Amino acid sequence: MSMWTAIVLIVIAAMAGQAWRHHVKARGSNTDREALDDLHQRIDSLENDLRNRVETLERIVTDDKDDLKRQFDHLDKAG
Repeated sequence: MSMWTAIVLIVIAAMAGQAWRHHVKARGSNTDREALDDLHQRIDSLENDLRNRVETLERIVTDDKDDLKRQFDHLDKAG
C-alpha cells in the first residue's frame, strides 16, 4: 500500500466517522424538539392562566365598591 492510498483511506474513514456522528446527533435532537414543543405548550397555558388572573384583579380594583361587596356576598353564599 502506498502512502497516498493510506492518506485517502484515512480521509475517507474520518469523513465516514463525522457523517455517523452527525447522524446520531440528528436522531437524538428529535426528542429534544418534542420536549421543547411540550414546554412551549405549558408556557402558553400558564400565560393564559396568568392573563385571566390579572384581568380578574384589574376588574376587582377598578369596579365600584358596592359591586365588589355584592360579588363577595355572592361568593359567601355560593361557598
